[in-house]
Amino acid sequence: MPFTLDSIKDLDAVMRRRALAAEQVSARYACERAIAYGPDPDHTLDLYRPPGLQGPVPVLMFIHGGFWRSMRAAQFSFLAPAFVDHGVALAVIDYPLIPRVRMQEVVQACRLALVHLHRQADALGLDRARIAVAGNSAGGHLVAELMDTAWMAGMGFPEDGLCGGVAISGLFDLAPVALSFQNDSLHLTAEEIERFSPLQRALSLNAPLLVAVGGAETSEFLRQSEAFAQHARAQGARVSHMEVAQANHITVVLDELAQAEQPLSLATRELLRPGVKQLTGQA
Repeated sequence: MPFTLDSIKDLDAVMRRRALAAEQVSARYACERAIAYGPDPDHTLDLYRPPGLQGPVPVLMFIHGGFWRSMRAAQFSFLAPAFVDHGVALAVIDYPLIPRVRMQEVVQACRLALVHLHRQADALGLDRARIAVAGNSAGGHLVAELMDTAWMAGMGFPEDGLCGGVAISGLFDLAPVALSFQNDSLHLTAEEIERFSPLQRALSLNAPLLVAVGGAETSEFLRQSEAFAQHARAQGARVSHMEVAQANHITVVLDELAQAEQPLSLATRELLRPGVKQLTGQA
């Protein structure tokens, strides 16, 4: 079933509002930009730290969307206030994009970024016991890939190294993507669809997972989020599913995750609280 994002009302206005929010936050919040986490020029991250805190702080690593082929970390700087103002560092990563690389290199880049934050936690002033990952759209898919523990031992990352994940508006089954106009530029192969569709394979998830989606998103995004939450729960994962009323594919991040008082933002920060074993919210 093909899907599209063109049902967003006033898309241009929402995009302008998102760009303005990023510009305003970039002007107000200190950020260490383009920290290298790997050898590729796009293996970099932007780190926002809470000012004035003593000792290591928890960190949320955020992975942007853009169908694995577009967007940059700086465009998501608007997320910083909801986290750094509440004692949480925010690391927004860049990664090499399709078509310069294939899906394997995209997934591997995200793994490298997470390993870097864990290994360099002391130098960066971060608490390696409180690292969570979040992402939207393609980033939601990449969160699912990171949460699966199958890769961790091979890269020296501890299976308990994540305290949680938030997959927002994710694409967990790549087969519908290959049937949509998005594949005109992605050119997903049958091997990539099978290998990188977490909804269609066995998973081992060792940390709480929140699967969120905007209530005003297209039917395919709604279907995939609900199905993935059920799939992960059936395999023993600690999962919560949150449908954010009236939010669309963009505002679920801009007006929900990025707003500290909103339930999605609160639930994300809750993951980073010491001792959390299960998410609050819709079961």
